[in-house]
Amino acid sequence: MLEQEIRSDIDERQKLILQIKTLYLRYEFTEKDEQLFLMYSIPTIYAIWEGFVQTAFQTYIQELNKLNLTINTICKPILVYHIENSFKQFREYPERFNGKVAFFDKLNVFYSAEFIDITQAVNTESNVGFDVLNKILKTFNLENVSEYPEPRYSLSQELDNFLLKIRNAVAHGQNSIVVNREDLDRAIKLINILMDLVLEKIIKGFENRSYLLIP
Repeated sequence: MLEQEIRSDIDERQKLILQIKTLYLRYEFTEKDEQLFLMYSIPTIYAIWEGFVQTAFQTYIQELNKLNLTINTICKPILVYHIENSFKQFREYPERFNGKVAFFDKLNVFYSAEFIDITQAVNTESNVGFDVLNKILKTFNLENVSEYPEPRYSLSQELDNFLLKIRNAVAHGQNSIVVNREDLDRAIKLINILMDLVLEKIIKGFENRSYLLIP
């Protein structure tokens, strides 16, 4: 069920990617219109990638929440993630007495609960580069993605120094950026590789029960 849901999401995103890829081929764009389309296609491809990361890990969390995990059985990384997202007071301790009382009351309820309902707030930092991706995987006690999924193909280089670099430049109004058809194909290849790798890490972790304190 978990793999099917995530793979279905990948399929839908790949259909959307195909529409984007062929849009300028299906319509008679002028050279200027094509350049404008290609430039803004990169932030769109990035949005598909970040959206996938959010959806994939939320789906994973939903599956974990069906297992009736407890404080004493769930692995430390996920427990810390859940506590930090449930209690913002750990980052900014309440100054008022009433706030402190409410905080400790909430903590008492948390530690008295029979099962953990893991929060689904996945922090992508609005910039899912290579390091952020592996940080999210580590948060859920999953294996990191290797920088080189194939010889001489660096995910760090492709994601950080190509896709994110163009996406951020366009987002900040740098309209001098020139994107060609090969760049769009390059971005699409990257996202397809990344989605498959994230799926692989999630499924492997779930099957190996890496979410448990002692798998």
